[in-house]
Amino acid sequence: MRIVNDFKYERPGTLKDALVILEKHQGGAVPLAGGTDLVVNMKHRSMLQLFPNAGTPDAKFEAAKFVQPALAPEVVVSLASLSELEGIKTGADFVWIGPTTTMARIAAADDLPAALGALRDAAGSMGSPLVRNRATIGGNLVNARPAADGAVALIALGGIVELASVDGTRKEAACDFITAPGCTTCSTAELITGLSVSVGPDQGSAYVRHGTRRQLEIALVGAAVWIQLEKASGTVKDARICLGAVGPRPMPADGAAKTLLSKKPDKEAIARCAEAAVKEATPIDDFRGSAGYRSELVDVLVRRALEKAVERAKGAS
Repeated sequence: MRIVNDFKYERPGTLKDALVILEKHQGGAVPLAGGTDLVVNMKHRSMLQLFPNAGTPDAKFEAAKFVQPALAPEVVVSLASLSELEGIKTGADFVWIGPTTTMARIAAADDLPAALGALRDAAGSMGSPLVRNRATIGGNLVNARPAADGAVALIALGGIVELASVDGTRKEAACDFITAPGCTTCSTAELITGLSVSVGPDQGSAYVRHGTRRQLEIALVGAAVWIQLEKASGTVKDARICLGAVGPRPMPADGAAKTLLSKKPDKEAIARCAEAAVKEATPIDDFRGSAGYRSELVDVLVRRALEKAVERAKGAS
């Protein structure tokens, strides 16, 4: 069993206290919600991480420049007592989700509007039941992995990320929040305090993924689609698509989504959209699959997600 570094544990009782701790330690403190990534990363050590300046341009060996530095925080800040960061609230035209809400709770929320179908799909497909009972939607987003199921879905839904620090609050579009693998616009003194999504009639969304195993495996490719239909004509009024694991971050496929506008979402339109999404994707070859295979998966998964999203939108009048 790998042992983590020595650290101080804090469990603040209020959001304000948590933000003060993060500000005080200037990057030396990390928030703990579900811990399904944090604790694993704190235990992880590789040979390359043992070299001085690993993960920086000053590393002794070239390969060591590109590894993530070993995670050894001075302070771990538990969010367990901050009840205001957990839960789901549904309004007339929006849904708010607390960042410490577990994937299991989201997956089981069968009263969510059809517009949020993609998020339920993503939450239900992540990890195993054990992982979903601990992992949180905020953690999935802030970890900023290219294949992060929840992040891909939130971007397709046009989600808004709410953040707070001792200096105040701000909002960021989910599509702009992740900047690179493992990197976001969230500073070390900020916490995600909420995720909000606008909803309305005739909207539907879906998330579909493929991996070498059904569970306990990150997606080889993921595709999330959100669509809004014109009730009278049945044509597409608006659409968004986001692809996972085919770029350095969850990637909006805006060009593909535009091919659907003012069109009836029939098989021909869906096929044309999927082909456009393949052209926007930038997959790589790695040990899990070739770029060519991933491109084929983009075509198949976008079609499937679109068909499911359209079906849900038609039932959401």
